[in-house]
Amino acid sequence: MAYERRFPGWADQVRKAREWTDDVLSAHGGFAIPADTIASAVLLVSEAATNAIRYTASGRGGVFTVTLRVDLRRITIEVDDEGCPAGGTLPFIRPITPMAQHGRGMKLIDYIADSWGPLPRPRTGVAFTLSWHPARTSAA
Repeated sequence: MAYERRFPGWADQVRKAREWTDDVLSAHGGFAIPADTIASAVLLVSEAATNAIRYTASGRGGVFTVTLRVDLRRITIEVDDEGCPAGGTLPFIRPITPMAQHGRGMKLIDYIADSWGPLPRPRTGVAFTLSWHPARTSAA
C-alpha cells in the first residue's frame, strides 16, 4: 500500500509530517508494524523534512511530499523536495564535530535505515527503507 501527503514548506509542518506518519503507520490495516519501526520512521521523516525545509526551495515558499510504501516486512519512505535554489545537490552525510548544532539528520538516516539514497532524477529528495521480521508465533 502507498500513502502520500504534501506539506507546505514551513517549519511547523515537520511536526505535521511526523504526526501523519505515525497515524498512517499505526492504523495500517492487514498487519501490525512494530512500534519501534514506526518510531524510527517518524524520527527519520522528521529529519528528512527538516532538511527539505532548511536546504531546499521547499522551505522558501514551496512544499515537500512524504510517501510511505508499506509491504509485509518493509516501509519505503520518500521525502520529495523542490531542489536547491542554486542548483541540484544530492543528500549527503556531513562531517560533524561534537559542538556542531546541525548536520546530524543524514547521519541518523544512514545509521537507522536499512538503505537510503537520493530520489531518481528528475525528482529531488531522499528515500530510505526500514524493515522488520514478522512476530513469531509460539507452537502450542
